[in-house]
Amino acid sequence: MSSQLTVYKASAGSGKTFTLAREYMTLVIANPASYRTILAVTFTNKATEEMKMRILGKLYEIAHGLPEANDYVNQIQQALPYLSSKQIQKNAESALHLLIHNYNYFRVMTIDTFFQSVLRNLARELDLTANLRIELNDYQIEQHAVDELIESLEDTDRLLFWIMDYIKENIDDDKSWNVIGQIKKFGENIFKDYYKAHSDKLTELMEQEDFFKDFTDRMKKMRDKAKEQLKEIAATFFDSLEEEGFTSDDLAGKTRGIWSYFNKLKNGKYSDDDLHNDTFCKCRESPEAWVKKSDVKNCTDIFNYVESVLYPILLFAEDNRPRLTRIFKSTDLTIKHLNQLRLLGSIDKKVREMNREANRFLLSDTQTLLNSLIKDSDSPFIFEKIGTQLDHIMIDEFQDTSTIQWKNFKVLLEETMSRENAGNLIVGDVKQSIYRWRSGDWRLLNNIDKEFNKSAKKVSIETLDTNYRSDRNIIEFNNAFFTEAVKLEIEDLKDKCPEECKQLESAYSDVCQQVPDHHSVPNGSISIQLLGGENIEERMMQTTLDTVDKLVERGVPCNKIAILVRSNRNIQDIAEYFMNHSDYPLVSDEAFRLDASQAVCTLVNALYILVHPNDNIVLATLNKFCDTYSVAGNMPEQLLTNRSEYLEMPLFDLTERLFAELKLGEIKDMIKQTAYICTFYDCLSKYLTDNSSDITGFLKEWDNRIHEKSIHSDGDGGIRFLTIHKSKGLEYDHVIMPYCDWQLEKANTIWCTPQEAPYNELPLVPIDFSAKLMKQSIYEADYNHEHLQNIVDNLNLLYVAFTRASHNLIVIGKRANSAYRSAIIESVLDKVASRLEANDVKMELTGIGSDAKTDDISFCYNEIYVPDSSKKSNEKKDTNVLSAYSQPLEIKINVTPEMPEFRQSNQSRDFIKRDETEEQQKFYIKMGTILHNLFSTIRTVEDIDGALKQLELDGLLYDQDLTPEKIKEMIRKRLESPKVAKWFDKELTILNECSILTVENGKVAEYRPDRVMQNSKNETIVVDFKFGKQKVEHHEQVRKYIGLLKSMGHHRVKGYLWYVYPNRIVEVIK
Repeated sequence: MSSQLTVYKASAGSGKTFTLAREYMTLVIANPASYRTILAVTFTNKATEEMKMRILGKLYEIAHGLPEANDYVNQIQQALPYLSSKQIQKNAESALHLLIHNYNYFRVMTIDTFFQSVLRNLARELDLTANLRIELNDYQIEQHAVDELIESLEDTDRLLFWIMDYIKENIDDDKSWNVIGQIKKFGENIFKDYYKAHSDKLTELMEQEDFFKDFTDRMKKMRDKAKEQLKEIAATFFDSLEEEGFTSDDLAGKTRGIWSYFNKLKNGKYSDDDLHNDTFCKCRESPEAWVKKSDVKNCTDIFNYVESVLYPILLFAEDNRPRLTRIFKSTDLTIKHLNQLRLLGSIDKKVREMNREANRFLLSDTQTLLNSLIKDSDSPFIFEKIGTQLDHIMIDEFQDTSTIQWKNFKVLLEETMSRENAGNLIVGDVKQSIYRWRSGDWRLLNNIDKEFNKSAKKVSIETLDTNYRSDRNIIEFNNAFFTEAVKLEIEDLKDKCPEECKQLESAYSDVCQQVPDHHSVPNGSISIQLLGGENIEERMMQTTLDTVDKLVERGVPCNKIAILVRSNRNIQDIAEYFMNHSDYPLVSDEAFRLDASQAVCTLVNALYILVHPNDNIVLATLNKFCDTYSVAGNMPEQLLTNRSEYLEMPLFDLTERLFAELKLGEIKDMIKQTAYICTFYDCLSKYLTDNSSDITGFLKEWDNRIHEKSIHSDGDGGIRFLTIHKSKGLEYDHVIMPYCDWQLEKANTIWCTPQEAPYNELPLVPIDFSAKLMKQSIYEADYNHEHLQNIVDNLNLLYVAFTRASHNLIVIGKRANSAYRSAIIESVLDKVASRLEANDVKMELTGIGSDAKTDDISFCYNEIYVPDSSKKSNEKKDTNVLSAYSQPLEIKINVTPEMPEFRQSNQSRDFIKRDETEEQQKFYIKMGTILHNLFSTIRTVEDIDGALKQLELDGLLYDQDLTPEKIKEMIRKRLESPKVAKWFDKELTILNECSILTVENGKVAEYRPDRVMQNSKNETIVVDFKFGKQKVEHHEQVRKYIGLLKSMGHHRVKGYLWYVYPNRIVEVIK
């Protein structure tokens, strides 16, 4: 990197991650110890993990000379020409060693993780304790704060009067008096950066004794006065018409003519959209349009009256209506949420108080707090507290960075840029900015060149414009589609907000990508189906499944197919449809919610019945479960009978006991839901970390939040279901995109800073986002700005989705009006087709201009393309140990609900008693000796009693552990084996423990088999008794006996090993 800061504007598939990894590796190969001074930040934990593994994996490949890293090696050699290939390999090995052994300094992390580490280092300066807990769930804390705030209210509290005002206002508007839910929802705004920036000023104003009342009263007076004046204009018209005895029938168009304009004014419709139509325009131009042609021709009374009285009323109305409408709309919007606005300060204060008490810090506060510290100080102080001197900063996915994050980062970046050969890097793509709801601001990247224009620092901006991901046809389609789509959006916007249109034009100026040489063949296909008519939902699902069937029939493995949708709800619907209508394996993080699991719901129902014993529906559900799966013991009744005992148990122990008693670990259908149960236990453990073991509290949390948690399903063997947001940065061979018809703009609250008096007495006002309400008010510019942001967001979502595919892109949606995403696709398809006609590729477009209520639109560009590489499943490399795949494990949950009993430890027992193991071994040796002696001396079963008697006389059977009865029983069991019984048969000739003499190495050697037998068929059988573990050398011993017997003239010899304790017979093969 020759400049102090290099900004890569990189479109989809152009190698953003490759570039970042390459630059990181170039730095550590040039100097392996430099990893301590490099900071690389990404947007998500998954991206961080992927980046770390890519860097480590590629360093391993370079160090071991593996061909997979050649692309990186070639570019690193160009950047470091003074290093030989051998030296690069050696340095890569050193860098890898250092990174693995100092992993804590391998600073590839998310933006939040980085700033958290800074925050902990600054704990003392920020008056925070070093062991504070970081809370991720801001909204849960806010809801608890509202509950506590309301519970602690007293009769004289000012906050109580504010809430009462709010309730009264709701009742006046025919809304619910129960405002707690609305307060909680609106209270979430305290975590927004926009509110935080103005919160101090707002709190200061709200604490002034009469400010709120005075401001509200003034707004209401202005609104009511404007409304009154508008109604007076309408009343003047109707009174004037009536005075002369005329009615609407005397006017052209009667009640549908100009009369309707004044009638709308009278009924409170004041905006241009309500009042301006063709009739109005004609009537404003000339009084002649007010009456019939015959009245004009004959100069009748009505025409003369219109000319002299009624027409001037319309002109007066149009001179004054826009101003009065602006006042009415502006005041009405301003005061709409004021009652809630003044509660925000109290909620914010309560949240801070609760966090202090719990030694907790909200993740959302990190940036604001650091910014307050950084803006008034020099950056080296921050660097010192981080604990290292950073020389290189790399930022990935820069388009998703928020303004306040950038302010904090810019300080660090300017510090590193002040050094020679700094080599900082920013990578991003404005067109892939889809996280504005997380405060991401795409304009930062769009205008990055202006950020450093006042300094002498060298910034170079480079564009990566070649798409290495997709086939040629997909690249060319996307080039044509987004060029036309942006043109259309700009055409609609250019009159309303020309400046912001330039921003959109600039963002998409590099949308046309180059096709790499290896994609020069026109492969890849695009299919778009916009459905009209009826049963669209069912048809969309069926079309999606049919498309998967076609791909699988062509040999595509399921893990090469991705189904992308706009929202999690769509994923659940499609996943359910696929599970009911096909056997394809599915992989998704969002589809499998906890409340979809019967096992989890049964556990929750069991908990619920303990605190609500009279709930017959839950009781019936539990009974049905127990009947269906034959759970013994009438479990629901048992729950109610022993209710007090269950309620005394800690929540986690109680859940485990219910799991065991409901046989959830034994019922086949429930065992399949192990993943759901594990996730449920994880959620329960997490809940118990911050909350008491209270069933009611947990069930409330289940209803609010936990029930919609999804199980993590990250395997690689199924069709991948994911949202467009989750797909960013990923690629798939075949992308299917159903439900490509989402609503573009939804009603929500946006924050505006009024620019005109008296509205600007408030630094910040929450406004309901609506074209109808905001147009013709002081907030019209805010509407235009937010509208443009929504256009960019929705266009970017489409761009991210369309650029995930390598070989096939299949889009399915329903035809709809301009408020939905599918409208722009329909609008530009014919122009896109015209652009693509020049290419020698088969194309078909039907249905443009047809009736959306009955007909479909279909677009096909080339036939479905399945290359051979796409027919193979991901081959797992074993050459690189760092890219080895983990194998999933089957998990079976075993729960032991009983409390463990105290057991004496082995060491303690051995210390007190003698060594039982040693004693046991002595017993087995003794028993083996006796049995060996017995089996060697007896010829038949009848000899056993006499042999035992002899052993007793010899003094070998003398203790209570080894009685004749015990030995007799043991022998009896061994003789139950037919083969063993045959060896002790009377018909056999027995040669017991006879020695065999032979000469070995000039010396006489003696061998003594345990039992040698001959039967009537002239077969010789040799058996060796064993009383220990099986060993290979035992076979050698018997083979020796067989060889000796054969050398003695016994031609048909069989050898056996008899392991007496397990009564196992092994034939020995010579």
